Amino acid sequence: MAVKVCERCVGMSCVTRVPIFSSLNNQQRTELLLLVERRLLKKGEIFIHEQSELSVLAIVNRGKLKAYSNGVNGKQLIFYLFNIGDFFGENSLFVPHPIHYTVEALEDSGICMIRSEEFQVFLKEHPDITFSIIKELANRLDMLEGSLTQLNAVSVDERLSELLDEFAKRHGTRTEEGILLRLPLTQEEIGNRLGLTRETISRKLSQFQRDGKIRVIKGRTILILR
Repeated sequence: MAVKVCERCVGMSCVTRVPIFSSLNNQQRTELLLLVERRLLKKGEIFIHEQSELSVLAIVNRGKLKAYSNGVNGKQLIFYLFNIGDFFGENSLFVPHPIHYTVEALEDSGICMIRSEEFQVFLKEHPDITFSIIKELANRLDMLEGSLTQLNAVSVDERLSELLDEFAKRHGTRTEEGILLRLPLTQEEIGNRLGLTRETISRKLSQFQRDGKIRVIKGRTILILR
């Protein structure tokens, strides 16, 4: 259930954390906050199902979510991982449009939402944000195209290494020995992201550990050695 409860959030967190709103001044951010509704999700809860109509811009305020599609064989194809400050629903900003993936919470999460028709009015008043949105979408498209290219053109080792590097940049903590990282996806989900089986991911992680590239600390927590 969505409610207008921005006064319960910590400061202007959903606005200040989003790169596309970085050009706004405090007064403009306050105006934007008046449009925000918030929804809380439990781990494993679905925010929206694939092919459902989405009519909001959704901003991750807390937690992590994955965006995926179910293939003909029942396996998930993971498109995106959404973290604090990430957004989705931009395809429906001007015309309500079915979303092409299911969005599920990987942990307890919070979503801040701005209804499309209200955000359109705000964009007309602050057109500089439109450029920021276009820039972010271009980056996202580049990442998606890169992922699709890797499925055929890059070796398994390189694909997994690049994904671990991506995770390290977004989720890791730098230490003297390397980057401490709790993998945001299970081995099966990593396999789905890379077009590989869970068994292949397990073998490759073990190989990376033998080769001195990583050290498995406990469960999904690893140290990427530098």
